[in-house]
Amino acid sequence: MSSLYSGSDFTADLALSHLPFKQDVHQSVPLPRSSSRFSLNSANYSKTFRNKVITNRLIESIHPDLNTHPQLFNHAAKRFKDRPCLSSRPYDYAKKQSASCFNSFTYQQVWHKKNNIGSGILRALLANPYLDEKLESHRKIKNHLRDWSTYGVASYLRDNKDHEIEKSCSFILSIFAVNRLEWVLTDLACSSYAITSTALYDTLGSDTSQYILDLTKCPIVVCTSDKVGTLLKLKQTYPKETESVISIISMDPIATINKDALQLANQLKVQITDLASIEKLGEKQPITQLSPSPDALFTISFTSGTTGSKPKGVMIPHRCAAAYVSFLTSIQPHAQLGDKAYVLLPLTHLYERETSAFAWTNGYELGFPQTTVGQTKIDTFHNMIDDLKLFQPTYMSVVPRLLTKLETLIKEQIKQLSPNNQVRVNQIIEYKVKKQGSKDGATGFDAMLDSFEPYKSLRDFIGFNEMRWVQTASAPIASSTLIYLKASLNMGIRQLYGLTESGAAITCTDAYEASPGTCGSISMTGEFKLRSVRDMGYDINKLEGEILLRGPQMFKGYYYNQEETNKAVNEEGWFHSGDIATIDSDGRIRIIDRVKNFFKMQQGEYISPEKIENRYLSSNPVISQLYVHGDSLKSYLVGIVGIEYEQGLKFLNQNFGLNKIDMSCEELLQKINTVEAKTKFLAHLNSNVCNQLNGFELLHNIHIEINPLTVEREVVTPTFKLRRPVAQKFFANVFHKLYEIEKSLVIEARLQMAKL
Repeated sequence: MSSLYSGSDFTADLALSHLPFKQDVHQSVPLPRSSSRFSLNSANYSKTFRNKVITNRLIESIHPDLNTHPQLFNHAAKRFKDRPCLSSRPYDYAKKQSASCFNSFTYQQVWHKKNNIGSGILRALLANPYLDEKLESHRKIKNHLRDWSTYGVASYLRDNKDHEIEKSCSFILSIFAVNRLEWVLTDLACSSYAITSTALYDTLGSDTSQYILDLTKCPIVVCTSDKVGTLLKLKQTYPKETESVISIISMDPIATINKDALQLANQLKVQITDLASIEKLGEKQPITQLSPSPDALFTISFTSGTTGSKPKGVMIPHRCAAAYVSFLTSIQPHAQLGDKAYVLLPLTHLYERETSAFAWTNGYELGFPQTTVGQTKIDTFHNMIDDLKLFQPTYMSVVPRLLTKLETLIKEQIKQLSPNNQVRVNQIIEYKVKKQGSKDGATGFDAMLDSFEPYKSLRDFIGFNEMRWVQTASAPIASSTLIYLKASLNMGIRQLYGLTESGAAITCTDAYEASPGTCGSISMTGEFKLRSVRDMGYDINKLEGEILLRGPQMFKGYYYNQEETNKAVNEEGWFHSGDIATIDSDGRIRIIDRVKNFFKMQQGEYISPEKIENRYLSSNPVISQLYVHGDSLKSYLVGIVGIEYEQGLKFLNQNFGLNKIDMSCEELLQKINTVEAKTKFLAHLNSNVCNQLNGFELLHNIHIEINPLTVEREVVTPTFKLRRPVAQKFFANVFHKLYEIEKSLVIEARLQMAKL
């Protein structure tokens, strides 16, 4: 394993000028089999696949001098010093509203700010009156300026014994906030001063926050002012578990924190200050950057988990961060002057941190969502559209659910055009859909058509005037949605795949994939193979099986959890992802299922619910969510279906002659959940998948809601992965009604037809 470019006369600037690769990077190829003392070359495993561009080795970084998180930013700050780097809308705390413009800091300004913040954090902690040398994390604070260079023990992925973890990281700083410019500044400050970071987030609940603070022995939390009360309550309720916490730094002015909270903090021996004061302290008492080792822990990213159990702390060393940035830098467009990235997805998860690090490494201006501190009613989607219209980004990372919502929004917007313009715009979209499938015009760009004002207005409507491409990950999405959005919004869409354990995305498609649906080819910083899962019907002879991943981009193990590390990673360092995939002729991955997400029906047939959910969702754009459930004592499946309000209203109007342009959500759900309406709706869904599924895999009854699978209900993770055991308990009463009261709508419909 090595850097992409090496040689003392080959500078990092020159290395980056050769990227992204001009040749086709969107293919993976199998390697010849190699001898091994382990069983991975048995009939249960496929050959190993690598990116076609580099098959003889795996790369760790773009350049030998850019193999840590701070080295990447320091180089970017030097290369793009006068370009805008981080931008946000100034916030008026008195009026509780954001300005109607974005203000930015240049790369050089950000370099100075993150150094001042890093210095200030260390100075403030070293002077903290509540330091207790009996506590390990507090001793690490006291000795940080002495020991920082020793953090990072080179070890194999499985070797994360307790004493090695202690040597691989500093004290740990937690960030507890929604996406903010200050989030990235704090992250950069930590990495530049050899401080390991982690993140807390409300969606996991207070018990989980307490668990993370206890496990990491975190002494300091940087947060928004609205989280200060939450943290102090945790300190009060769990004094032993949070005994290490002695410092809270507010991203907002300290004046926004009420006096009662400040008094309580004194009683609990917690020092509270704000980030502006920390930055000034660091400016007055600077500390030279403390560049960490590539093997030191950059961050610990806690996965929310799908089983409802405690989250696992995924350890990401600096070399992993350098690898995932190198991957995206090698294949995605670098910024031209004026190019921008909107930071939408939660920075608490590694996916947005990966794509944001790619953005600042390559000269993009990063824009952040408007501040919402102190606001009670927040329309996140409306706020995003408002931001996009002002910021005009070039690209952004999204999730499938947002793309589905945009598809509905665009179709509704077309209906607002005049009849003639509706016809013309739909003709342009149809033309562009056809062009996507042809080799000579996959992008569908056409100067004459693109200038048609009603067609251009679709981009203007959602602030996509300058958008060239978006990228999506974390869940399946219908190919029809990708095709339609590329055609209607005149942009590219990349699909990515990865897990927290793989440093987030480790595969990627081209932005103008002619046949969307795959997650693309493997990165140059990783390799994969498939494992047969014959109990579920997946065999490597048909190029189907569980994905196993390995390479520089992979995590170091789970924080103080050797047992789970051993379960996830085998003796050769292969990580078992739990995802079932197929591989196409170009070596591109398509996710189709999850290991262990299967059960046996009453008649003895094995059911894979995730495969069924994917089929229904990809073939039925009318639905946005689906949870398939089965009972081993029953012979058929039922489901929880999520629809958009507009789609539900359209269905009722078309099938029951209501001719209503509006209806309350409560009334809509009451009408659409009648047996008559559900029978028609289910028949439509089943007709679109009957040729793709076996008869016993079809749904027989459903319950419909606008947005049933939410993080607030704890039935999905913050990255919208279904937590089946939790969801099964949550919807227990609904399943009882579907099975025991309404029974099979499909069988009942057949009986009614037979009577006729």
